Amino acid sequence: MIITATNLYHAYGKKPVLNGVDLNIRRAGITGLCAPNGEGKTTLIKTMAGLQFPTGGSIEVLGQCPSERPLDLLQRLYYLPSEPYFPKWTPRKIAAYYGPFYPNFNNQLFIETLREFRVDIDKTLDKVSFGQKRRAQLAFALATRTQLLLLDEPTTGLDIQGKDQFRRALISGTEAGQTIIIATHLLSEIAPVLDHVLVLNEGKIDAHLAIDVAERFYSFNLTTTALPYGDKGYARRVPGGWLTVHADGRAGDAAFDLETLYLALTDGRLPRPDMKATN
Repeated sequence: MIITATNLYHAYGKKPVLNGVDLNIRRAGITGLCAPNGEGKTTLIKTMAGLQFPTGGSIEVLGQCPSERPLDLLQRLYYLPSEPYFPKWTPRKIAAYYGPFYPNFNNQLFIETLREFRVDIDKTLDKVSFGQKRRAQLAFALATRTQLLLLDEPTTGLDIQGKDQFRRALISGTEAGQTIIIATHLLSEIAPVLDHVLVLNEGKIDAHLAIDVAERFYSFNLTTTALPYGDKGYARRVPGGWLTVHADGRAGDAAFDLETLYLALTDGRLPRPDMKATN
């Protein structure tokens, strides 16, 4: 088991954010962690990294308790926050200083990823744009080759080319056996590479879906009229009409759209496939 959480709670003062999270991630792959703003996706991913201590329940990551911060676990996971601190050094110096903390750090991969991202390895990060700095941070994260990689809003600051390069680098990571969890509200930017999606809503895991299962379970159609009263599906206004989602076995004539499905799931109108069979 890679991550197991049971009845996990966390509160800031009297305000609960995680409210009984149950979660099992058994296999390597790329998982998108999605939630409405303020619903706790950053809190959950920090709890996985051992940077936030739960106020109730339990969580195990790679068979260990992250809040105890054992050295073996810290060497096997890497967490990249949405606004990380990096020294005003060159990427080369950063790799030389921080790389040895991670036994599987691949310096050649770091250099190749920087080259693909078009980042100068010998230019200090205080002399580059925010987008270039973000690419350097992602290149380091990917080069750690940790068993578990936790990324919070990683595409912030990336242009279209950078997002495409990032997606291709993620695929390379999973081919090497990594488990990658991406907390994001920009689901459409990572949808093409996801194996699973986690929907966190009202402090709990509302859905944990394997993408291939979801593609078979839900049907999408483009219609020119809104859904009739009492219809148990979900409709989203799009150019040309409404994109609808149903889970009643009907045929679909439109492509699977993960962002629309996410909206439908958080709206609460659609059933879920058996979560135990999809994760």
